Amino acid sequence: MDYEFFILNYIQNHFRTGFLDKLMPVISSLGTASIALIVIALVCCFIKKTRYFGRSLVLDLLMNFIAGNLIIKPIVSRLRPCVLNDTVSMLVKIPFDASFPSGHSMFAFGAATILFIYNKWLGIAGYLFAILMGFSRMYLYVHFPSDVLCGAILGIIFAIVIYQLEQLFFDHNRAPIHLRKISAKQGTHS
Repeated sequence: MDYEFFILNYIQNHFRTGFLDKLMPVISSLGTASIALIVIALVCCFIKKTRYFGRSLVLDLLMNFIAGNLIIKPIVSRLRPCVLNDTVSMLVKIPFDASFPSGHSMFAFGAATILFIYNKWLGIAGYLFAILMGFSRMYLYVHFPSDVLCGAILGIIFAIVIYQLEQLFFDHNRAPIHLRKISAKQGTHS
């Protein structure tokens, strides 16, 4: 864990500026306000053109929340760096839950991966934002680098799993498998 404090302290000593002190809490708050992302995903579910993207995003956010916040964080129960080193001047309130993995990174990288699957260019922009989100969590001294890295990896993996499950249950025309079987049976009797 010493190398992780080395990285966090290096960020504090070499990157802290008045501009970033104002910007990083704003970036981080966009992850905290993941309710907005959920609302966007739900709205996309009701628009025909974005329905499948919206469903994928809702399922991914749900999987990240359940796996990250309800299962992994309580099991690992890792203290945050700002709790272990209280000498750092905090720019945000200390979060109440465990540190590992970074939920902000999970949500950001998961959403970026879903976005990338459906639209490569928007996905690249999503990944750039996700990297900035992960950095903001270290800048604000609320997550260790391994929290952010593992959160990013889990977010990407969960997004891919969600997409693969959808491919398993829905064909490229997006008809549910059970409906395809029924229509195939009806077609053979005609």
